[in-house]
Amino acid sequence: MAGGVILLSQTLLFSIPKLPSPLWKLPFISRQFHCKCSQTTQVAAVDLAKYKEAFSRRMDMAGLKPHHRVAIGVSGGPDSMALCALTAFWKGQGLDGKCDGDGFIDGVLAIIVDHGLREESTEEASIVSNRVAKMGIRSDVACCDWSDGKPKQGHVQEAAREMRYRIFQNVCVKNQIGV
Repeated sequence: MAGGVILLSQTLLFSIPKLPSPLWKLPFISRQFHCKCSQTTQVAAVDLAKYKEAFSRRMDMAGLKPHHRVAIGVSGGPDSMALCALTAFWKGQGLDGKCDGDGFIDGVLAIIVDHGLREESTEEASIVSNRVAKMGIRSDVACCDWSDGKPKQGHVQEAAREMRYRIFQNVCVKNQIGV
C-alpha cells in the first residue's frame, strides 16, 4: 500500500494559491486574499507566502513530502477549502506542476461525504466536488449507507462522524492511500 495520510481541517485562513497554469483552472489568480474589515470600506491585503510556507513546514514536520499520496476530508466550508488550496499549492510546487492524465494534481484526493440527511445534501456535495476540481484536485463523493436507518435525533453528529471516518478509511484503502 502506498504511503499517505488523510488531512482534516481544523482552522486555517482561506487562501487561493497561484499554481502553474496547467494546474490552476479558476478564472482568477491571486497571491493575496482580500478581506473586508467590518464597519469600514478599507480592504486589507494579506500576503499568502507566509501561510504557504507554514503549511509546507508543517507537512515536512509530519514527515510528508509532495510526492506522498494524500487524501483530504472536504466539507466545503472555509477551513476545508483552505486546506484544499494549500494542499494544491504544496503538491503543485513539489511536483513541478505534474498532473495525472485527466489534468488533476497527481497524488491528492478530496473525499466528500454525502450523509444523505438533508434533501439538498447531494446537490451540495456536487457543488463542493466541482469547486475542488477547479483547484485541480480529483474528488470522490461517497454516500452514506444507513443500513440500520438514519441516526436518531440527538445522536446525528456522532453517527455522522463515525460514518464519515469509516468512509474515509474505505476510500483510502480503495485508492491505495495509507492512513
